[in-house]
Amino acid sequence: MKLYKYEGTKSNAAQIATALKKVKYAPESEKHAGAGFTKVSATGKTVQGEIIAGFKVPILTYGAGGRLETVHYISVSKAQVLVKTGKGTVEVRGSERIAKKFRMLMEEHTGAKLTPLNLNSEAVKEVYGAATDIASVMLSGVERGNLTQAEFRGISIKNEAEIGLYTRKYRGEISRFRGTFPYPSGAQHTTTVNADLGSLMIYRSGEGIAEKDLNWIVGLMEDAALNQG
Repeated sequence: MKLYKYEGTKSNAAQIATALKKVKYAPESEKHAGAGFTKVSATGKTVQGEIIAGFKVPILTYGAGGRLETVHYISVSKAQVLVKTGKGTVEVRGSERIAKKFRMLMEEHTGAKLTPLNLNSEAVKEVYGAATDIASVMLSGVERGNLTQAEFRGISIKNEAEIGLYTRKYRGEISRFRGTFPYPSGAQHTTTVNADLGSLMIYRSGEGIAEKDLNWIVGLMEDAALNQG
């Protein structure tokens, strides 16, 4: 899941929805990569829709005479997107590559400028603090001799003294961490937060990921990022 903030347009939800509806997924043929939107609607200050995009993927295969040749096929991906005009944020529930495609299309057709909803040092502390358990932490910007990064892994390491030492004494900042959160449904989804890229990876378990859990973790990141500027 990829999160963005946007600026540069005063369009409301209905106007953004109208602009995205005009970008239809209609590739010329099965051999062409296209991108567009379906199921776009606006409710209140939120635009919801689905982006479909084809990507040309090269593969090696044996051709005439047994020689290796490069051929291409089209891989089609889908993602749910939510544009929240009240907060000025965008949520793309899909892969990194389709999030990039959405960013390009929204900028082109609405005039908005999208940037990753990254978490600064204070914002990521807020999200980190909300976790119930931590299994790994990556610190960047470390100032200790020739070290610039430090990674810690283990079981229930959220309050390990060594992590605190590297953040306070050696000025390390949390850039990525993995752990679990107190999701509203009670599910224990392993979750990776990338503060620099403004992205989330939630590992499915059981019957999948409840909508209220997605809304909760996204809201946590959005509020932390926006409150800390």
